[in-house]
Amino acid sequence: MAFDWIYGQQHAVSVLRSALRTDAIPGAFLFVGPPGVGKQFTAMQLIKSLNCQKSADDSCDECPNCRLIDRQEFPDLFIPEKRDGRLVKGSTATDGGKGYLVDIMSRLSFAPVMGKRKVVLLNPADALTSEAGNMLLKSVEEPPARTHFILVTTLESGVLPTLVSRCQRLRFPPLSEETVRVFLEKQGFHTDVAAMAARASGGSITHGKELCQGTLVEKKLEIVDFLLGYLSAPLGARAENAILMLESLADTERNSVALISSITTLLARDLLHVSSGMDQQQILFSERHKRIEKLAAAMGRSGVLDFARLAHEVTQGLARNENPRHLMYCLGNQGANLAGKTGG
Repeated sequence: MAFDWIYGQQHAVSVLRSALRTDAIPGAFLFVGPPGVGKQFTAMQLIKSLNCQKSADDSCDECPNCRLIDRQEFPDLFIPEKRDGRLVKGSTATDGGKGYLVDIMSRLSFAPVMGKRKVVLLNPADALTSEAGNMLLKSVEEPPARTHFILVTTLESGVLPTLVSRCQRLRFPPLSEETVRVFLEKQGFHTDVAAMAARASGGSITHGKELCQGTLVEKKLEIVDFLLGYLSAPLGARAENAILMLESLADTERNSVALISSITTLLARDLLHVSSGMDQQQILFSERHKRIEKLAAAMGRSGVLDFARLAHEVTQGLARNENPRHLMYCLGNQGANLAGKTGG
């Protein structure tokens, strides 16, 4: 059953299955949570369950309806087109109407073409312009017969509050490290790589997969060596070169910054373990354990704790979609300052 493939979101699955069994499905859902925790996947399973030809509270993944929904070719599934990354109202005059919200809304009054229910999927819902959001208000509050809206977002504050108030909210929290690790191992990734990626994933399966797909293995020691050298260098060299080197390594791309953030978090973990006197076998970057031990001794417990807090701040900044260049500036600038306390 398709809902069984949803990892770590038992509460959301329970709510949805209960609604399907009792046929008490809200006209509009708002799925809220960080990236890569299953919001989009769960939305697709719900859409299949609403239209499956074989199951009442799940989907079979085999009938024509399920297969068409998986390919996003189902005639009763509406996914509005974007313009410049935004979900706009659209205009029949300038856009021909096809695929934009204004055209989709005009078709919702008709009976389903092939399935039991019509579904409008808005992802990400925070991409809705004010005009588009206001146009949806009445329909989301009182949907046409056999019609449902599913809004998906990582940023609830970016969605029109009056639109949010008309939806049943389902929260999707970050996944546990164990859940991400098990998923990655089932995807065929090596146990050690899956474990390391899970620790750095921030509870996101998407991020975990990105880390596993070669990048983590190929780049981890390059980034660790850079960070170790940067934190161990004389203060003047750190202050002068840190930001330029970090930006060069990151190339200001979000995925690259996310990788640097993950490796920084893992290095901070190793430094904390060493400074706490834990066994060497607990060190993730065992290839560099001597350098890590030397740096931990030079930084002292308070310096290591400061570095761990800085790594956490950068990770949280990524989760809030802050500017990658700004995050690298903070890592370079604040890292140089805290490392400077050790005397370099």
